[in-house]
Amino acid sequence: MSANALTNSHTNVIALVNQKGGVSKTVSSLNIAYALANYYGKKVLLIDFDSQASSTLDLGVDATSEDTKSIDELLDPYVQNIQRRPAWDQIKPYIITPTYTTRERDDRNRMKWVDVSRPYGFDLMPSSINLSVTELRMGIASVNKQIYSGYLNDIIQTINENDPYDFIVIDTPPALGALSVNAIRAATAGCIAPTNLDIMSFYGLQSLISTIESVRDSLAEGEHAGIMGILLNLYSERRTIDRALDDYLKNFYPVHAFATRIPESSDVKKANASNLLYAQVNKKAAQAYKDLAAEIIYFTEHGILKWVQDEQSKGVNK
Repeated sequence: MSANALTNSHTNVIALVNQKGGVSKTVSSLNIAYALANYYGKKVLLIDFDSQASSTLDLGVDATSEDTKSIDELLDPYVQNIQRRPAWDQIKPYIITPTYTTRERDDRNRMKWVDVSRPYGFDLMPSSINLSVTELRMGIASVNKQIYSGYLNDIIQTINENDPYDFIVIDTPPALGALSVNAIRAATAGCIAPTNLDIMSFYGLQSLISTIESVRDSLAEGEHAGIMGILLNLYSERRTIDRALDDYLKNFYPVHAFATRIPESSDVKKANASNLLYAQVNKKAAQAYKDLAAEIIYFTEHGILKWVQDEQSKGVNK
């Protein structure tokens, strides 16, 4: 079955999910959005669905400012049943285009450097700490101990009907609570499970896979692609333990792993300190995210069976 049949009619929605913290979900979300937009010309929206608001802050957006409209303000009246599903004119103000500052030569005086504001290339729905309160209310509003998983999906459907994106990327919190369940439900094109190369990060993958499969199985056949794959972060080919854990993953996990490995570098911290993205400050990272974005696009166009077959064929032909 083509993955196009598994997505919303216009938009490929993917979520970066792992209940463990410190596995580079936010770094992955930001750089995947950047790569899809800048290397492949895709129209991309990043939804920060984590109350820590790391994606929002990393893009230089002040989550505490009264001028910042965060997604909790949009969701909260809906969750509390104060209003129905938000309409497009209500959603639109919550979508912004974040920018970064770079130094370039002055066009009029080539000896002079000036600060220039440039867009990252994708749009953002910001988050704030108040999203944690909205998550609690999702639990209170649940019926028969079943959390309603469609809040975020309803918003994305409205966006899709009015100003569709090629890709919507969702950054999620380090827990399998109401926010993550809503993100998994909305990610009809598939979920990506980022993980670091350590055994503790691997332990939670089985329960994560089960949760994603459970959400997929609760929907109509073909409505949700399930888990797209496992993404290995902070990888070093020179480390024996990294290669060993990579092999362990291939041999003992029932889920395909992306062929692309995201390299480890101190430039991740350098990027955070300067409100830039890893792909903007490290050439190896830029190439890795470009390759990863190509895999994601291929998956959404051809489906996981063709993707796995092609990867296996590459291995045989090496």
